[in-house]
Amino acid sequence: MIAVIKSESQYDEVLARVEQLAARDPASESDEGRELEVLALLIKEYERRAFPLPGPSPLAAIRLRMDQGGLAPRDLVPFLGSRSKVSEVLAGKRPLSLAMIRALHTGLGIPLESLVSEETDAEPGERIEWDRFPVREMVRRQWIRVREPSKRIGFAEARELMEEFFRPLGGPSLALGVLHKTDHVRSARGTDRFALAAWAAYVRQSADAARLQTAFDRDEWGDGRLRELRGLSRYDVGPRLAVQFLRDRGVVVLIVPHLTRTHLDGAALLRGDGAPVIGLTLRHDRLDNFWFTLFHELMHVLWHLAPRRGTAEAESLYMDNDLDVATGTSELEQEADSKAREALVPIAAWNGSAVRYTIAPVTVSQLAQEIGVADAIVAGRVRYERKNYRLLSAMVGHGQVRSAFGDIAWPTDAA
Repeated sequence: MIAVIKSESQYDEVLARVEQLAARDPASESDEGRELEVLALLIKEYERRAFPLPGPSPLAAIRLRMDQGGLAPRDLVPFLGSRSKVSEVLAGKRPLSLAMIRALHTGLGIPLESLVSEETDAEPGERIEWDRFPVREMVRRQWIRVREPSKRIGFAEARELMEEFFRPLGGPSLALGVLHKTDHVRSARGTDRFALAAWAAYVRQSADAARLQTAFDRDEWGDGRLRELRGLSRYDVGPRLAVQFLRDRGVVVLIVPHLTRTHLDGAALLRGDGAPVIGLTLRHDRLDNFWFTLFHELMHVLWHLAPRRGTAEAESLYMDNDLDVATGTSELEQEADSKAREALVPIAAWNGSAVRYTIAPVTVSQLAQEIGVADAIVAGRVRYERKNYRLLSAMVGHGQVRSAFGDIAWPTDAA
């Protein structure tokens, strides 16, 4: 029976039938010839729906608008941030950031669907491969729901599920931002960008649903408030207290385990209403790692999620995939590292401490007591400075973070 193709399995069956008929080379007016013609039309229609051709690339859309408006490359500086960025974008060497996309859409009227074309991916000109998203893992975590969890998920169904997943965020623009980014996604070798994009989208959706009693005010965050936050590390439930401390001051903090094939530690982003969001994975269940990651993301919130003086562009997403990786990071990532270390263990206190010369539990505790933090924070700083992560292993708080968040379900693939 000939009918409209509605699934990948039906598509495969029709293809097999077409191959059989084509091998016989039937006359066009015969029954088999007419069947072959109808089946070819059904296949064409299914492929049009399941595998649509991509629209114009972002670069083509920008060049078209330049031609229409008689614009020179220098005219794009207000929208892309600098002459060097304009040159890199027009040469196809630099993908568009979310801030650039917003500026080009608002300032030049270029349609968003052109600026976030599926032609842009981790490599320019490459289409989004929807079945590369970790759909199965997302189903297991109940981030998305399907009628038959055990059924194989092909390209067409993966696309449908992921487009629905991204729809509350206005479409796949956030995912594309992660797939595109090279400067504000701190990445370890072998990282799955599709898994990062899915995780970021889930955090953003969860953050949009969170209620805040107080609006975030960056001007209130001086040294005193940072000391108050780091002082919570002295309590057994310090991580939990820190999350509440930030939420009470207008920062959404979410604990979301990382997806497999990533080494994600945390992220800083803005939700729809502009409120800052910190996402943490607790990939390392250690106190020193928790406090450094939290402060690193907080530095992104305080310094990088909004335009700073003398800058033309602000980013709305920073993802930190393996904070243990110090090489190849951007200047802003290095700045966040430096400011986090200073906020946790001020350099003046560090330079004047005995632990610089005598590494022992007693010297660690002396400095921790002096600056009002947990021993684990100082122990972690010693390990970093010495580049020896076997030192003071008994003092960095192994297994003392996730237990503070008993309401979090830890999947076995995130352990």
